Amino acid sequence: MVDYECILLAAGEGQRAALGYNKVLYKINGNKELFSYSLDYFLKDEYCKKIIMVINEKDKLYFLNVFKTLKSNKIDYTIGGDTRGASVYNGLKKIKSEYCIIHDSARPLIYKEDVYNLLNNAEETGGATLATKVYNTTCHIVDGYVDEYFSRHSLASLITPQCFRTSMLNKAYEDANAKGLSFTDDSGIFKACGNSVKLVFTDNISIKATTSYDIKLLEGLLYVSHR
Repeated sequence: MVDYECILLAAGEGQRAALGYNKVLYKINGNKELFSYSLDYFLKDEYCKKIIMVINEKDKLYFLNVFKTLKSNKIDYTIGGDTRGASVYNGLKKIKSEYCIIHDSARPLIYKEDVYNLLNNAEETGGATLATKVYNTTCHIVDGYVDEYFSRHSLASLITPQCFRTSMLNKAYEDANAKGLSFTDDSGIFKACGNSVKLVFTDNISIKATTSYDIKLLEGLLYVSHR
């Protein structure tokens, strides 16, 4: 297994969660902040040598107090950009390892077997993303009507963590920025700049806290898993 460094994204505002503040600061079941579950995982993983927390400027003091309490030399931080891609690129500037993992801290459920499978596949291809199979019928819509159906057997839903050879991802971002390309997913930038992305399928539950419903669902799952 190779060593890696992690970019942990926590700079969003979470408007759809309707909390009035950054959703990753929400205390699950009144106890532990949402982002802390991901941070704890990477702090405990012996192959993770550094964690770059990408945070919002207005949350800086909060996070600095958390880092001070944890007293870990594995944690560093940077301020996020106007887009997800800009935030990742800011984090990349601090990565020194050959491989990096990128993860949304709004996804608190992380599994060691998934992370290690990603690392193994990224060693072979340069880039790998965690994915789940699509079980519902999907379609393209136009003006609220079905335009075209897609076979779910040829589709996948991409999630994080994602893993890349750092030099290749840096080059992809440089190329994408020069061309004015923008994506909501790092594997999209990686692929658009001529690289292959290996899909690593998982059956493990991975829920991103996007809405208030997602948060309540995660509270139930995390309550059970941490009893």
